[in-house]
Amino acid sequence: MRFTLPLIIVLAVTGLALPSAAALVRQDAAPLEDEVAPDIVAPTFPQELILLPEEVQSAAQDGMAADTAELPTGLSGADAAWYRAQVAYVGEDWASARNYAETAAAGGIVDAALLAGIMARNGEGGPVDLSTAARWFNRAADRDDPVALYNLGLLAALGDASLELGRAEPWFERAARAGHIPAMVAHAIALRNSPVPQDAITAREWAGRAAQQGSAEGMYQLAQLLDAGQGGERDAAGARVWYERAADQNLAEAAFQVGMMWADGEGGEQDDATARNWLRIAAESGYAPAQGQYGLMMYQGRGGEADIELAAYWFSRGARGGDAESQFLYAFALARGEGVPQDFELAYRWALLASVDHLGAPVHDRDRDRLEAGLEGVLPPEVRQRIRAEYEALR
Repeated sequence: MRFTLPLIIVLAVTGLALPSAAALVRQDAAPLEDEVAPDIVAPTFPQELILLPEEVQSAAQDGMAADTAELPTGLSGADAAWYRAQVAYVGEDWASARNYAETAAAGGIVDAALLAGIMARNGEGGPVDLSTAARWFNRAADRDDPVALYNLGLLAALGDASLELGRAEPWFERAARAGHIPAMVAHAIALRNSPVPQDAITAREWAGRAAQQGSAEGMYQLAQLLDAGQGGERDAAGARVWYERAADQNLAEAAFQVGMMWADGEGGEQDDATARNWLRIAAESGYAPAQGQYGLMMYQGRGGEADIELAAYWFSRGARGGDAESQFLYAFALARGEGVPQDFELAYRWALLASVDHLGAPVHDRDRDRLEAGLEGVLPPEVRQRIRAEYEALR
């Protein structure tokens, strides 16, 4: 999707004029496959596990050591070890927490096996040990625990054959069928990427289930499927609805996509002010593609007042974030001397960087090619060669 306002790059030193059409470009953002495994942040108890009993919280808040904590009456040995593991964890006594969790896990406490696996995976209370993590997760998975199944999928996705976990997808599917919402998203992503076209139909179903249960990632994946027409007819209006719902939950990629749809009038009404607001939200969240496009709306004065200096600032933020379109826009601003001091050498560097995307694939863009050619016409040959050599060394 692309719409343009004509811009003219005038390299005043030589009188050379290069026609260019800088435009808002809506991109397919990367799937959220790497975002589904939250790190443990001390002293909060792992999000994967249930809330702590009130007496455990009280004991930890009172600074009571796990070894001396008064136990509720009637606990078995395994239950007592699990109680002490929780007190130790919340009290940030990682080594004790890990030891007690392993003792409780060996006694058949499923949540203790999960905690032991999480701590081994994250290197808390001892070294990172993925084999041990897999062993504890497997113990909980034998009881069909969805959190364990999901974590085994995450470990399998690392591709470490020594863990003997096989492919990640079966683990995600089992966890999804057991009701684990992030696993539903992971399963939907795997199905969406499957070479079997019919799998996209099932991907929509699983993304929809996660979306209906409030998952922002599920909403985003469902929107992507609807937007691309995967698993059924393309539904731009439906995609826009789900992008916006995901954006309401602070998902920057979704805010970017819905901003672009408002800008283009795709899937509903066209409104520059609303588009600019969504792009601002995504840009301020650090999403590089949105930073360049938000700057472009400022440059063009769409949806609000024009601000050339602030536009150049956002171009630079997106460029440094690795977005090829932002790199081109920043090179344009530097060549033109708009919002930043004119600098042909720096513009040429960014124009070269804009020739490949964040995955290293070539970017075929006529405007960028014209800008690069124009800058080569004004820079001395030895300067061009030096900058290009430096660029090649970075690849």
